[in-house]
Amino acid sequence: MSPRKSKLPLVLGAIVIVLLSYNAYLLMEKFKSDKIQIANELKLEELATSKALAAELEANYNAAVEKLDEAASENSKLAALVEKQKIELGKSRNKIQRSIDERKGTEEELAEVRRMMADFYIQRDSYLAEIDRLKKENVKLVAKTKVLTEEKEVLKEVVDEQRVIEEGLRKEKTELEVAKADLEVVTRSLKVQKEEFKDIASVLKTNEISAQGIKIRNNGEEKEVKIGKRADRIKVCFGLLENNVAKPGPQTIFLRIINPAGETIAVEDQGSGTFEDRQHGGETRFTVAETIDYENAPTDLCMHWTDEQGFDKGEYTTELYHNGYIIGSEKIVLK
Repeated sequence: MSPRKSKLPLVLGAIVIVLLSYNAYLLMEKFKSDKIQIANELKLEELATSKALAAELEANYNAAVEKLDEAASENSKLAALVEKQKIELGKSRNKIQRSIDERKGTEEELAEVRRMMADFYIQRDSYLAEIDRLKKENVKLVAKTKVLTEEKEVLKEVVDEQRVIEEGLRKEKTELEVAKADLEVVTRSLKVQKEEFKDIASVLKTNEISAQGIKIRNNGEEKEVKIGKRADRIKVCFGLLENNVAKPGPQTIFLRIINPAGETIAVEDQGSGTFEDRQHGGETRFTVAETIDYENAPTDLCMHWTDEQGFDKGEYTTELYHNGYIIGSEKIVLK
């Protein structure tokens, strides 16, 4: 064997090794290139996802702010709360945006952004739900206010009607007309189931009021007289009507006698004094008072004022009061 023939296998082996190495190099380079391309594609995809999340965040933030502003424009009382909620949402939006801008956009980082955005949506929905609840409560409050206003108007009409009726009672003379008007007052009072009218409804009503000049005979009997100097007392008799609203028990009736000079007859040492005039305001002097045990049933009662010196001639006005309201009036003329 010649030396040339003995070297040929070595040369061929070396060539094969070189070719194999070169192919391995080419495969390695292609693998690196494919890996870089895949990484770039993932990077672009993650970047697009970040941009999409940022756009979604901004759109949802703007929509939430628009809804909050709309609520504030509908109800000025919600303005302060809405402004506070907008500030809080803005802080959350800015925090998420910084996270999107500052991070590289890996899958783990995007997952964290998605979690933060989910918290943002929960915060947004909570604020919008709170505003919606307050708006509904405001609607109910407006409706309730409207009802109360209507009730107030109705009650005012009832009061006005009651005053008209009471004025008519003072002018009516017959028992039938007085009883009918009183029934209308009681009926209206029963229909008005409001606390502020209970006190008015409990005021006693009168009928058949009469006022007389009286002379006391030596035997104690009373005789009606028309001449003031001969009269020893002025006597007022009347009937108290049934009133189921009034509490049974002690009830005080005040008699006020006004002389021809327009002055209230009153002597403190003989039981006169003052009472709170709730109908006209202030304090009103009375001539005499009497407390009865009222049992919510029709009651006849007489009250009088005695003056052994007699009375001046002229017109005397007698007025009856209960609980600060006038309940009856009658005039008497003494010659």
